[in-house]
Amino acid sequence: MNIFDSDISYLVIVANALLLAASALAILRFSSQYHKLRDFWHSPTGAAVADVQPESEAISKLLRATERLERRVEQLQQQVEKLEQTPEAPVQNNIRPLPIDNAVRMARAGASVDDLTRTCGLNIGEARLMQQLHARRATAASA
Repeated sequence: MNIFDSDISYLVIVANALLLAASALAILRFSSQYHKLRDFWHSPTGAAVADVQPESEAISKLLRATERLERRVEQLQQQVEKLEQTPEAPVQNNIRPLPIDNAVRMARAGASVDDLTRTCGLNIGEARLMQQLHARRATAASA
């Protein structure tokens, strides 16, 4: 047997002892964490956090939710009936006027960006585009 063989065997024994000690520490830490978590979930705080409800409470909760949904459906049905009773927008020659038509007409008449944004509900970019597209055609056609 060589002197190096005995040193290697001692190193293997020391390494095994270190690994055994590290695994024992890991097991102790895991056990400690497990006991802390178990104690927490068995405490009043853990019970309050847990989403465990008796069946009767869960059923009553579902019934209340169902009643709220039924009331909401009734409200929506009433709104639909009111909308069905309101007259529709006037139709000229079976063509409904589009909101953009008013903006085009105003831009051709020379309306400002502020007028287009306030009256037609356009944003500033859309109003400027309307002016560029339609106001110039009107001036070009008249020139």
